[in-house]
Amino acid sequence: MRGARFDRRENPVQSNAAQLLESAHKAVAKEFGPDDDLARVALHLIECATGVVDGLPDADLDSAQEALGAARAAVLTATYAVRRIHDHARREQP
Repeated sequence: MRGARFDRRENPVQSNAAQLLESAHKAVAKEFGPDDDLARVALHLIECATGVVDGLPDADLDSAQEALGAARAAVLTATYAVRRIHDHARREQP
C-alpha cells in the first residue's frame, strides 16, 4: 500500500484499528482491483485513515499536522469521487 504503515504498537485500540484498516484495504483491493475508480478512492480513504491511526500515540504538533493533512486528502478524494459519480450518472440519463 502506498504510504500506509501498519505498525503494531503498545496501544491495543490502535493496534486493532490498524488491523481492521489493513483487512479492509486487502478486501477492497482483492474484490475490486486497482482499475475500479471507486475502489481506488476507497483504498485512498483507507490509507488516509491509516495515516491518522499511525500518528495517534504521538501527541505533538507534527502528528496533529499530519492528521490534518490526511483529513484534507480524504476530503479531496471523497469530493472527487462524488463529482465523478454524479457526472457519470448525468451522462447516463436520457
